[in-house]
Amino acid sequence: MKKVYLAGQPNQYDNDWKDEFIKIEEFEFYDPEIDSDQTSSKTFFPQDLVAVQNSNILVANPGIATSEATWVEVGYFLATHTKNAGDTCENLIIVWKDEREPKWPIEFIRKTGHLVTTLEEVRSKLKTLA
Repeated sequence: MKKVYLAGQPNQYDNDWKDEFIKIEEFEFYDPEIDSDQTSSKTFFPQDLVAVQNSNILVANPGIATSEATWVEVGYFLATHTKNAGDTCENLIIVWKDEREPKWPIEFIRKTGHLVTTLEEVRSKLKTLA
């Protein structure tokens, strides 16, 4: 069973976006909000990075607010799941909402993996990676 790390906005800020994915039976999901000790960066930072490294797929939903921790997770996933710097990772899915600002990083982000605009597109892409 493939492991999927769910990076990005906490459920409270993005309408429980992770809940629908956790129901997909073909995958084992890691949700840092639930699966790591979030009381301190001394606990969650190493736990989350180990989970990123051990995942087969990463779904990132940075939302429209700033989401620096998500980009750390994405970068670490790229570093541990690609052979060469600059490679596109077939197992990386990033939700880039149309209203997300600024727009200039989109071309950079597009080169990292699969860029989608909706959660439904994530579900479809996950099915092709199962």
